Amino acid sequence: MFIRLLLLAAVFAVAGLGVPAIPAAALETSAPAINSLTLEEVLSRTLQGNPQLAAAAEELRAAAAEQRLADRLPNPELSISLENVAGDGTYEGSDAAEWTVELSQPLELGGKRGLRREFAGIRRDLADSEQLRSRADVLANARRRYTEALAAQVQLALAKEQAELAGKSLLAAEERVKTGKSPAIDRMRLQGEFTLAKLAVEQAERTVKTANLKLAMSWHAGPPDFDQVAGELDRLPGLPAFNEIEAALHQAPEAISLRLATALQTVELAQAKAACIPDPALTIGWRQFEESSENALIFGISLPLPLFNQGQDGVAAAGSRLGSVRAREQAVYRELLAQVHEAWQALADARAEAAVLGEQVVPGAAEGYAAAEFGYQAGKFGLVELLDAQRTLFETRQRQVAAQTAAHLAATELQRLLGRDPAAAASQPSSL
Repeated sequence: MFIRLLLLAAVFAVAGLGVPAIPAAALETSAPAINSLTLEEVLSRTLQGNPQLAAAAEELRAAAAEQRLADRLPNPELSISLENVAGDGTYEGSDAAEWTVELSQPLELGGKRGLRREFAGIRRDLADSEQLRSRADVLANARRRYTEALAAQVQLALAKEQAELAGKSLLAAEERVKTGKSPAIDRMRLQGEFTLAKLAVEQAERTVKTANLKLAMSWHAGPPDFDQVAGELDRLPGLPAFNEIEAALHQAPEAISLRLATALQTVELAQAKAACIPDPALTIGWRQFEESSENALIFGISLPLPLFNQGQDGVAAAGSRLGSVRAREQAVYRELLAQVHEAWQALADARAEAAVLGEQVVPGAAEGYAAAEFGYQAGKFGLVELLDAQRTLFETRQRQVAAQTAAHLAATELQRLLGRDPAAAASQPSSL
């Protein structure tokens, strides 16, 4: 429809009848709408469709079921027996049969049930902490991919701008060559620069598609249903004081999981000690004597005899594991603190570099290029000065984009290590 309207307009123009107005509806339907995703939408989709979060939720439900199971008493045991049958003599047939029905109930001593409930409660808390850590990891990965997609878009726009400027320089060189103000080799060199700039645009377009595909895989495995992401790469995250970060690390899910693992092993040691106390079983039953048709009750108690295994090896093993867990808690926490310091330092460095580039270097390079372009057209500068100024401008701008990207990625990593929820802070991209 739109093409026919254009052809009709061309016919009217050739005939001198003027160009008829093209309906706005035709123009709107001809241009495909660009579906843009915000960071909030990215995180929301990830929360709804990422399988890793579903796995963590199932683990939490399993831990809750185990906690309910730990509160239950041991099941009683029912025993039914028939004696003095199918023998010979007096015991031939079932005339002397004796029916016995017994019900036995174990009794847990040494606080075993309380320790079992405590162990299951810590397991539940540990599963809850692991779910929070899994959520932070998944959302941080989605936010990292979102940042990479946004940076790829900025790099694509930069490559297109570089290609446009290269094309303008080529046109200016062709005019100077025609008038004899520049040698033909200038046009050849600028033609090569223009070709390379167009190649860079094609590569940047493929990078954008790849980044969008990786981002979409955060919530499904199909092709992306969006064309771009919305955001401001130059809006940098804040830099909190390191003492605040160090204090917040104690409440991070990974740090909590380390403490819970130590507490879990402590309870396991207490369980190993409690297991050294034998648990008796009380029995009550009923017996019927077939010969006299009389009945009687049966009472009994059974107690395991710790002759060959008194539980000391289990206590020793649990004690050694507790020492191992405590040492691992200290080692992992120190490594976690080092990673936090590294991410914080990377954020500080990237912010400082982006600020210097944005406030001083890039504006200076832009002024230098403008002066070189004007001087080349006026014949005051040669092609070497123009190309050098152009490369300097775009190299500094690319470095600025890289610094901005590094700042966002460092903030995301710091957020992940602290276990903070990116979905809660997505509406405030300038804050950590």
